[in-house]
This record gives sequence, structure tokens and C-alpha cells, in this order.
Amino acid sequence: MEASRDTPIGMDDLVSQETRVLLKRLSFAMKNVHIKERQLLLLVMAVSTFLRFYQFPSLPAGLQWDEVSAAYESYALLLHGTDRWGNLFPVYFPSWGSGQNVLLSYLNMPFIAVFGLTAFGERFSSALLSLLTIVVFYTFVKRWYGTRTALIAALLLGTNPWHIMASRWSLEANLLPPFLLFGIACLSYCYTSKYTRLLMPFSLVFLAFAFYAYGVSIIIIPTFLVLYFGMIGLGTLRSNKSNTRKKTWYNTFGIILSWLIFFLIASPFFVFILDNYILHTTPAFVQHLPLTIPLLISSRLAQVSDGQNPLAENIQFLMHGLNDGQVWDIAGIYSPLGLLSLPLVALGVYYSIRTRQVHANLFLIWLGATIPIFFLFPLDLSRANAMYLPLIALSAIGISGLYHSIDKKQTKLVIVSLILAAVTLYNSMFCVYYFINYNNDVKNTFNNGLDIALTQARSVASPNEPVYVSHWITFNYVYTLFFLKADPLDFQKHSRVIASGGIYHVRNYRNYYFSSNDPGLTSAPTFVAILKGNEHPYCDDSAVLYSEEDWTVVRCFKR
Repeated sequence: MEASRDTPIGMDDLVSQETRVLLKRLSFAMKNVHIKERQLLLLVMAVSTFLRFYQFPSLPAGLQWDEVSAAYESYALLLHGTDRWGNLFPVYFPSWGSGQNVLLSYLNMPFIAVFGLTAFGERFSSALLSLLTIVVFYTFVKRWYGTRTALIAALLLGTNPWHIMASRWSLEANLLPPFLLFGIACLSYCYTSKYTRLLMPFSLVFLAFAFYAYGVSIIIIPTFLVLYFGMIGLGTLRSNKSNTRKKTWYNTFGIILSWLIFFLIASPFFVFILDNYILHTTPAFVQHLPLTIPLLISSRLAQVSDGQNPLAENIQFLMHGLNDGQVWDIAGIYSPLGLLSLPLVALGVYYSIRTRQVHANLFLIWLGATIPIFFLFPLDLSRANAMYLPLIALSAIGISGLYHSIDKKQTKLVIVSLILAAVTLYNSMFCVYYFINYNNDVKNTFNNGLDIALTQARSVASPNEPVYVSHWITFNYVYTLFFLKADPLDFQKHSRVIASGGIYHVRNYRNYYFSSNDPGLTSAPTFVAILKGNEHPYCDDSAVLYSEEDWTVVRCFKR
């Protein structure tokens, strides 16, 4: 996968032109919003689509190990209905040892079936889902705050640095924000639609599936539901004094049925949590289920906590503008949420509360449901991602509320246009940097070019000659399985695995070795080695067979 050869000037002009057109139309829309709603939404969606599919999927260059692992799990499920370790339709992947969420891999199955085990097949669903998120976000905000606020919200989300970056690679944690949005929007619509009686039983379906997106959902979703039904749901139903007994019975029945469906979908995940974090054993009845609830060899929670003080760490995280220092989360100097600031969010909170509409405060309740995680886990950009959509929504509500609160028409237009211009200009500068420079930042971490180096090594290696894959590559074995498109059953049969330190260490798969001191390498008269960066050959003598940027393929000789 190669980086784009577009010149910086060309890319800068293109983004700047898109920005000027967008701002001009937004300014005009303030005066005639109803006439231009469809055109403006289409413009926002067109820009958002461009920002997600330009240089796709070669930006970011290479693949990160988590997305490689998730893609290979999809491939294994397609072939045999198991994960790479042979577990039948698992509700959580054992993966490296501490586990990996499953929803992304199940969603990616049709795309990998069509496009193959490739970067495109793995990343396409994330890009599509991000566009769907913008549409649902717009629709949800419009329902409670009107067209102007919804257009501002769609613009803020469509050009947001975090959302653009998350849409262009495939991390399972990035599914949590859209599924929370779908779940909360679905819940709101089911309880306020004229079809409430028919829809209410299905109101919690998306929230139930969200448990399989990312682990922190086990805290956020129950907290949200307690707040929702305590502050809004039941209060709304009881406040309708015209309800007859029959209607009340239907509402009660619908609520009960919705919870039954919710627990039916989510119960395998709950059993997984029970097994791994409370019982530390698997109940006998689980063996008779048509799916696997694995018992992990290590706790992901223990790994991420590592004796830290979560609150102190998270205060530092917030003070640094959500910058966790990870190259897959941050592009250059640019903040993940752009210029969205605490004052805009505070204004949004104020105007949200002031509306006094029962469901207009859902973004505020959603944001409140994320507060417990600040006291429980050390956060990074991915673990904190459940709060970004409500922050963006509240910022849009704040901007729109500011517009409505200013009496002078010219003044309100100037102030709101300046805010939107500043935000859009900042996001445009991010886009210029991202499309021109980001591949240089990320290519080493994402192991860009490994596929070519592996192909070269395979072509020069003699039959059964050992091939060493650099241990400088994080979880090097899963990259090998991915690029070889190895059959998972063959991997299970012909691999040597050691569980140590809560991690599955794959020593070798057939003639591919993943540790430089493995006896299979040290005892062989010759072997082919794929070396990364400045890594030196682990032998007395060697001959270079291939060299390109960060990768070198050599044949090692034992004297």
C-alpha cells in the first residue's frame, strides 16, 4: 500500500475550496434554512464522504495489529464458524489472551466474503458506518432541536478529526459510539412515536448489541438505562393522564417485552462477565450452548489498570486535550475534537436543560452515563470514545442556542458564522496535514510494506526452509496468518503455542518462526529472515535478498 502522491499545494487548495463553499452555504442557510436544508445536508454528506474515502484504504498505510486480528477472526468465522483458536461462534475472542470484542468481526464477515481478506475488506464497514452515524446523528438532533442545530451537528461531526480518523481504520472499540447513538435514538423514537405500542418491544435492541462492541459498555449502558427510566421513561408514560387501563397495560407489556429481548441478546455477554470476573470458572450449562463463552487466561482490566490511580491519570488525560500520545489516535498537533471547547459544551448543557423537553436531554444523560468510567479505568482516546458524540451534539446545541439568544439578526449571523468558520478552518488544517503527512507518521507502527516483504521471503525460501518474521512486529504471527490467508484449522494443527504472562505466544506456524532464539532457527543450517528497521540478522553470516524502506529480507547461514 503506497501513500498518495498528491502535492501539498493541490490538497490544500482542494480542502480550502471545499471549506469556502461550505461556509458560504451555511451562512446563507441561516437566512433560509428550510429551503436549503436538503442541499446543505447533501453538501455536508458529500464532504464527509470525500474525507472518508479519499486515499482509501491506503491511508493510514499498513494495518494495526488489532484490526489484523479482528479481520482474521472474521475470516475464520467465514470458513469454519470458529475463531482462530477453534472456539465456535464466541461471544468474546480469547485473541492475544486477555480478549478482544467480537461485534466488529461479525459485522465484517460479509465485506471480507466479498472483498477478501484485505485492508479494503476490513476497513470498508467502518467508513460506511461513520457515514450512517452522521445521518442518524443529524436526524436525532433535528427531531428535538430543529434543522439549524442538526445541520451544525452534522457539520461538526462530519469534519471532526477524531471521527475522520476512526472511520478510516478498523478498531473494534470504535463501534461503541455509533451503536450507543443507534440505541439511544431507537429508544427515543420507540417511546415517542405514534407507533410506540408496536415499536416499544424492540427499543433496546441496539443497546443490547452495543455490549459486544467494547468492554466499557458494561458500565455505560446500565448507567444510562437507570438514568433514562428513572428520569424520563417511566415519568413520560405516567404523565399522560388520558391513558386508559388498556393503554397502560400495553405500555407495561411493551416495557417488559423490551427488557426480555434485551436480556436475550445481551445474556451471553453477561455470562462471559460472570465467568471471567466473578466466578473465574465456566458453569456446566455453558458447554451445551451453540456458542462459546471463553474463559480468558488474563484480565484486560488488570492489564490496563496496572496499579494506576484512574482518576489522577484521567485528569491528566483531560488536561492534555485527550491526547494519549498514540499515533493511531492523534495526527500531528491536532486535537481529536478540534476546536470544540468547554464553553460551547457548557452552553449546550444550559440550552438542553432549558428546553424542558423530556427527550431533548438524552445527550446530557448519555454524557452523564460516561462519568463512572473516569473513576474506574485509566482512559485513552478509545476507552473514552463513548462521550464524544454527546460532546459534539451539546456543542451544536450551544452554538444554535447562542444564535437564538441574540436579538440583532446581523450580530447573531456574524458571531455564529465566525464560530463555524474557526471550527471548519481548524478541521481543514487537520485534513491537510492528515492527507499529506499522516502516512509518514504511522507507516512504521502499522507495519506498512510487510506484505511485500513476506511475499519476497516466501519466493526465495526453499521448501521447508525456516522463515523468521521479525519480533519487532507487535503480534507478528497474526500478520503472517493474515497475509498468507492461512486456514485457521491448519494454524491450529501446525502451530506451537505457549501461554505465558497472560498472553498466547505463538512460537511457530509451520516453517514460520516468530522468535529470534527459537531452536527451529538456531539449529537450521540456513533460514530466511524478515527484518524490520535497523534490526540485525541473528546469525554469523547473511546475504541481503530484498531491501525496501523499513524492511530487509536476508538469508542467514550458520557456520
